[in-house]
Amino acid sequence: MTHPIALTVPFLLAGALLASSDVTPGMNRFAAAAYRQLAQTSGNLILSPFSISTALSMLLAGARGQTASGMASTLDQLHPGPGYHAAVASLAAELTKQANGGGNQLAIANGLWVQQGFPLESEFEHTIRTLYQAPLTSLDFQGNAEQARREINSWTAHQTNDRIPELFAQGSMDATTRLVLTSAIYFYGKWHLPFDPNGTRAEPFRAGGGHTVDARFMHRKDTFAYGETADAQILEMKYEGTPLAFDILLPRATDGLAALERSIQPELLSAWFGALTSCKVDAAIPKFRAESAFLLKDMLSGMGMADAFGRTADFSGIDGRRDLYLGVVVHKAFVDVSEQGTEAAAATGAAVHFMAMRRPEQTIFRADHPFAFFIRDTTSGVILFEGRLVEPK
Repeated sequence: MTHPIALTVPFLLAGALLASSDVTPGMNRFAAAAYRQLAQTSGNLILSPFSISTALSMLLAGARGQTASGMASTLDQLHPGPGYHAAVASLAAELTKQANGGGNQLAIANGLWVQQGFPLESEFEHTIRTLYQAPLTSLDFQGNAEQARREINSWTAHQTNDRIPELFAQGSMDATTRLVLTSAIYFYGKWHLPFDPNGTRAEPFRAGGGHTVDARFMHRKDTFAYGETADAQILEMKYEGTPLAFDILLPRATDGLAALERSIQPELLSAWFGALTSCKVDAAIPKFRAESAFLLKDMLSGMGMADAFGRTADFSGIDGRRDLYLGVVVHKAFVDVSEQGTEAAAATGAAVHFMAMRRPEQTIFRADHPFAFFIRDTTSGVILFEGRLVEPK
């Protein structure tokens, strides 16, 4: 397995001081809402709510009026004062500081891509440069949008260890594109308790509807953080030398994932994760890879920020005029779970256009049917990745 967990995010922003812990609850409420929205699709699912919310927070720096209010509501954050972006940036810095250890890697890199000669408001540019540490790169969208797209995609691929080779599809940028904000987060996590590859073997995975597929199951009997609810088992696998962890929510019923997904709320997740205790578990987990790609306009519009995509959008905090609107928000993500650890990557792009139960001594946790999973920071509680496995690949 190659190294990484990668994740990319393009941004656009807006600007009481806040601590990084003050923005985490809203981020996780957004994570739960985004999961419920995107879970209405079929098949495997992987996304980074942290990537999406960070990108939108950056865009919020340039939003004003009703556009800003709608975006803040979608993000489940109070309309930000000057300290909001500092708090988001502080959270990213804390994650980077704490997550690098034990052979793990977490890196975040941001970029600002602007049409040559396009004037930016000094406050907006200062926020992007200093808080998000995103260097400004001038591109010629008007004269050669395809070359600009390739340059942004090349940067994204580099920052995500080539797991997201094409964030923006051909034709997604044109002569009306004025700026794109991008951010990449890269993480590779090694299990604190790795699985022995010699114990991995083919076994049936009940994919639902009477459909069964063969999957490569990893096995380990050890002490894990574990919990139960009336409808699910929860297993937490920690990464070595870091507060990050991988949590599996396994429905008790083979066909119980849809009902479990509908119940996902950040308060419930926090309570469930907070109640985990050390327990000897006989764990069987499938090796798997999953990829997802989304255009987020419909989801975000339905969550309260339709104004940002329309001709009435107010991004005057970017250029001092009301001549910009949000053209596209794209998100791509990847996850690979194996005996050694987890590799995951995600990218979000935004282009702005002109205009506790009693348990036996050893618990059986056999993830042989569809389940949900989360990669989160156990210190701040923020969710970095979330998804579901419907069928191992």
